[in-house]
Amino acid sequence: MNATRRKHSFATTSFVLIGLLISAPTIGIFTIALSSGEDIFLSLQTDLAVSQLLTYLNNTLILCIGTALLSVSYSIPVAWCLAFYSFKGKRLIEILVILPMAMPAYILAYAYTDALDYSGWFATLISEYLVYFGLFNDVRDTKYIWPEIRSIYFASFLLAMSFSPYLVLITRRAFQGNYLSLIDAAKTMGATSKTIFFTIILPLTRPAILAASLLVAMECLSDFGTVHYFSIQTLSTGLYKAWLGYGDMTMTSLLAIFVFLIAISLALVDRFFKPEYYRITLNRIKSDEVQVVGVKGFLLVVFLSMSGLFGFFLPFSFLLKRSVEEFIFNSFVLSDFYTLIESLTTTILLATTATIIVLTTSLLTVFVIRNSSNKVVDSLAQIFTSNYAVAGLVSALSLLTLAGYLTKILPGYVLVGEKVAFVLSMILLLVAYLSRYFAVGHSSLDASFKSITKNIDYSSSTLGLNPANTFFRIHLRLLKPSIIIAGTLIFLDIVKELPATLVLRPLDIETLAISAYSFAADEELGLAAIPSLAMVAIVVPIVFFLRKQLYSNG
Repeated sequence: MNATRRKHSFATTSFVLIGLLISAPTIGIFTIALSSGEDIFLSLQTDLAVSQLLTYLNNTLILCIGTALLSVSYSIPVAWCLAFYSFKGKRLIEILVILPMAMPAYILAYAYTDALDYSGWFATLISEYLVYFGLFNDVRDTKYIWPEIRSIYFASFLLAMSFSPYLVLITRRAFQGNYLSLIDAAKTMGATSKTIFFTIILPLTRPAILAASLLVAMECLSDFGTVHYFSIQTLSTGLYKAWLGYGDMTMTSLLAIFVFLIAISLALVDRFFKPEYYRITLNRIKSDEVQVVGVKGFLLVVFLSMSGLFGFFLPFSFLLKRSVEEFIFNSFVLSDFYTLIESLTTTILLATTATIIVLTTSLLTVFVIRNSSNKVVDSLAQIFTSNYAVAGLVSALSLLTLAGYLTKILPGYVLVGEKVAFVLSMILLLVAYLSRYFAVGHSSLDASFKSITKNIDYSSSTLGLNPANTFFRIHLRLLKPSIIIAGTLIFLDIVKELPATLVLRPLDIETLAISAYSFAADEELGLAAIPSLAMVAIVVPIVFFLRKQLYSNG
């Protein structure tokens, strides 16, 4: 009995410590607010600060709404068609739909800008053809008809393409898992697919659709790479510029608090819309599918393949072309190759380490929730998951603020040496990953754990197994598919993560994302294409593996 109590006490203590680590960025924000409150209040009374803040808020709002509208208006019909229609090439389309997961939005921005900007290679080729056919007298005249690539609207399009696979997976699960009996009943009454979709499915899945839109808005709010490269003045770029550009800590604190408040508000509203409706799980229920053939089938395939075409294959071909040119014509030397391999290795090691940490903490929290009779524990875990909404830059600023206070407490001799600086930076970076991606691991594992009947626990208890033994010998095996899916999603996100890694990493550590960002910032888009392509090479097999896991039970 005493041994069991000690184990429970250890698990509970670990839960509390993990909660503090996950909530460290939130604690840091409150610290910033308390220490800079008076300066922030005074800055809000100046016209310049208010004007800048309104510009950042306006652009951020346009970006979030535009991306949400584009991604939802495309992903919902795609999810519906994949759930209830059968057509030639459906298996291929299922792959195409999720391939944009391999392309973060900032990589799409680099690829499309290099090709389609007015001075880009593809735009130049088109301009020359227009002059050749006599439509224009000079190549320079085509500038006035060429669309602006580096705009907030094109950024919304790229972000929508990047986020669409997640929305398709979420809404397809909602269609197949929750309302199948109503759909079958409507079919027996002679309702068409169009009538079922607009009069039954859309009204019933409104909470899931709104929640998915809020998820997109949170991702847009935290996006840095795309908007920074396009020079769009959003809250993220404003925060980066004020902090690392001008060293204006008052404006930095103000923007960080605004980003945090907006993100947490979105997260709380998101919680209101019944999150169980849109979790990605393994539960798939088969329904009678409508066969689509002929011209309709062809048009359907064209529509469904749009995200794969614009979100993966076109930018992939652009990156491949530029990478080959860089290797052949621009003397990509051996030292550059070694640097690429080093960045590749660092990316994989960092993502693997962080994934193991996030999965371990997620498993520990669901274990404590399972064996705790106090519902407060479950509520606290849900609060911890809200840290997903905290943008990477805000998280980095918060953690560095807390680290600054910590260095004042610790004796000076402890902080001397390069190794100490390296270890401290790595700890801060891993804490930032844990805080942001804990929600991904916890949500998947918590949903699966709660679906396992407690009769298993009671039976194992009668056989003399304590909760810890039951967890390791029984529960872990049952949770294996969910652990694999959660780990894959976390790994994917961390490989593509940019802002927190850019700020918190040790100076001699460089990931593929940072390499691509650094080259693109210097307008060396040919060099940026190589680490971008390497990142895609890592992610694509993982995306295929994720698809196999998600649909293996189907």
